[in-house]
Amino acid sequence: MIRPRTEDQRPKAQQICHQICKKSGSNFFYSFYLLGTKKRHALEAFYAFCRLVDDAVDLAPNETEAQKNLRFWRNEVEAIYAGAPMHPVSKVLKDAVAVFAIPKKYLEEIVTGCEMDLSKKSYATFAELNLYCYRVASCVGLVCIRIFGATLTEKLEQGSIALGKALQLTNIIRDIVTDLGQGRVYIPAEDLKRFGVSLSDLGGANSKNLNLIDLLYFEIERAKKFFAGAWSQFPTEKKERRKLMAAIVMGKFYESILNKIAKDPMAIFKGKVGLTRTEKINITLRTFLSRCHCERSEAISQ
Repeated sequence: MIRPRTEDQRPKAQQICHQICKKSGSNFFYSFYLLGTKKRHALEAFYAFCRLVDDAVDLAPNETEAQKNLRFWRNEVEAIYAGAPMHPVSKVLKDAVAVFAIPKKYLEEIVTGCEMDLSKKSYATFAELNLYCYRVASCVGLVCIRIFGATLTEKLEQGSIALGKALQLTNIIRDIVTDLGQGRVYIPAEDLKRFGVSLSDLGGANSKNLNLIDLLYFEIERAKKFFAGAWSQFPTEKKERRKLMAAIVMGKFYESILNKIAKDPMAIFKGKVGLTRTEKINITLRTFLSRCHCERSEAISQ
């Protein structure tokens, strides 16, 4: 009798992808379980690739090593599409990009986005930051919608781009203190100047600093607009929304984090604002129930 392969019996390269995703503790990882095995494995490989490219910069002991690491991953992207990558994660990703027709340009943009963290420690304008968000986050979304198997439309691609930027802006707001400790300032200089906030203000938790609070609310509202723009572009047809459920749930996770920060912006100076396991379960259930309600209403109207 042939027994189905269990998760523990997956090929070694796929196990490596899974462990990288699991170790990250990212909200992305939880959404993977809403997918079938084939799509989940492809998404694990892609996320592991993104994680390793990001770590190539963040965990490097110096800029020289970081550049060397990025050159390796640029070569791996070429090798993935040529059919002969070296890294175990790349080998799994090679099959995924072929099966799901993932354009090479998105992987290249992700590497370029991570490289920006070496060359740019701050951003003068939101236009500059917007490009960074597109590369490190929107391109991730553009790959994911292909793995999800959604019908590609201009609206969906624009929605994915907006959702990626919303997620990245939420991370930027939440991680202001951590990023500042690494010498990085993602809040645009034009915004700091507009609200009269200095870098020392940005690193402090002075609850009486009204300028800082106004700045945070401004950045929160900007992220909210990207969430609203994303949801307005996502399809309403039940079949398509079912394919995109992992993306929608993940988006709702981050939108909930943003809403938490909006209730108390100064909370970001007290620790990392996140969601409990129970909150994630509740958000997932609400999202599914909302979908079911829409499907029932649609059936009744017919």
